[in-house]
Amino acid sequence: MSVTGRTRSLARTGLKVQRRVALAQMLFWPAVLATAGVLGAGVVMARRRNNQSQSTAPDLAAPDPAAAVS
Repeated sequence: MSVTGRTRSLARTGLKVQRRVALAQMLFWPAVLATAGVLGAGVVMARRRNNQSQSTAPDLAAPDPAAAVS
């Protein structure tokens, strides 16, 4: 293999690596944002579910201390 052939081969390999790195960088932030959105939605849903289960619990009336004195 000649020197120019090796140089072309290295150049092609370098371009492939650069393309892969660029693609990984392009996909990184959207993936981070999507993950944050899904986690945020899960937290909101869990809190809503928790609040609904607490609001459906029967309210126990506390005795009125003033009524007990008289």
